[in-house]
Amino acid sequence: MTRCALPISAFALIFMLVVPSCKSVNSVNDSSFDKNGFCLDSLKTPFEAKLPTALGFYVEVSGSMNGFFRANQATRFKKDVWAIVSNFGNKNVFILSNTGNIASSSSIADFRSKMNKGAYVSNEETLVPRMVHSILESIDYNSGQVGILISDMKYSPEKQSDIKVLLSHYQTDIRNEVAKYPGIAVSIICAASEYLSKTGNVISEESPYYYVIFGKDEYVAYMRNCISIILEDNGNYKASIETGFDYKAPKYSFGIPKNALQLGTEPTFTGYDVNYSDTCTVNLKLDLSDFRWLITDEDVLRELLSVQMKYGSKISVGEVKIEIDNHYKKEFERKATATVELKVYDMFATESDVIEWTLNHPEYMATQWFTDVISAAAESDLSGSFSMDKFIGGCFNAVQNHWDSTPNNILISKNN
Repeated sequence: MTRCALPISAFALIFMLVVPSCKSVNSVNDSSFDKNGFCLDSLKTPFEAKLPTALGFYVEVSGSMNGFFRANQATRFKKDVWAIVSNFGNKNVFILSNTGNIASSSSIADFRSKMNKGAYVSNEETLVPRMVHSILESIDYNSGQVGILISDMKYSPEKQSDIKVLLSHYQTDIRNEVAKYPGIAVSIICAASEYLSKTGNVISEESPYYYVIFGKDEYVAYMRNCISIILEDNGNYKASIETGFDYKAPKYSFGIPKNALQLGTEPTFTGYDVNYSDTCTVNLKLDLSDFRWLITDEDVLRELLSVQMKYGSKISVGEVKIEIDNHYKKEFERKATATVELKVYDMFATESDVIEWTLNHPEYMATQWFTDVISAAAESDLSGSFSMDKFIGGCFNAVQNHWDSTPNNILISKNN
């Protein structure tokens, strides 16, 4: 029996029928991914808060602080200050004199006794630049030590003959003091308390004062979270602002997508079926735990999150869900996660596309309430903080915030 050889074209037809075509997941040949959709980008360094190696609490006593210290009178200031200084195992609290120098050191128990009995009521002025100088020269911030100033931050060099000149130089003086310490960060937390008259009457229900934290950014962030959590638990946290931070890159992961499948743990989503739905939804989960608290405001986050498509498709930001737990796993730890819907659509020109996204930070942003408070025109304004805007300006003049602004990439593909 004679065998007939099949023509080459027949072999080719059989091969095409038996072996399915293999399409590249990364059909646009984006340099951040290989053809199978695996990410080629280097891992970015995330910002993470760290426990300080040592803490120092420095309490200012001056005439403008008297309303918080009235003898044998309860104030939210006393409640919060005691809750904070007694929480971290410190043995002492440092008291700053009228010259801004460290005048004394009290044991924790002695500090509470004196605070409650009104021993810190004073007629002295407040020399903030000298206070900052005293704190910064007493902490070894490069080894992880942190200094925390508790003060109303009202600069009042009233007994100085050149008071007007000193006030005009104030922002520059703060800049010069902070700039002596390269790599230092400053976080400023605003709280509020009753302010009492000499007779014990409440003359302001919401008088602001501050916890100013100095140190390396990761250690400052840890204390910013801890102090803010205590204040928030007591209902007295108001606002915060900070500078000198390198926020690096955010930690992120993904939730369950819609109309696609995630490729393992890769930032790649395959099988986008435009016949099933014209939209593919990626749920980007951002860990905001160690960043400024203001970034967990949805309107602020929407403003700071930038997303775009590289190859012509369209994208929009859908629902944003922010979950905050300041006692994560019943520990003294903040967990803040934002889940952001990234909706990709109109992907007609290509079989794949790439989302580029970046997260900026609210370095100069503040609530209107805080902006008004720090801009008080007179020291006698008990609902505001005279000269605080100059202090903050000086800190920002000395050290700046930074972060990794190179885009993160997410591959979306119709192919598997």
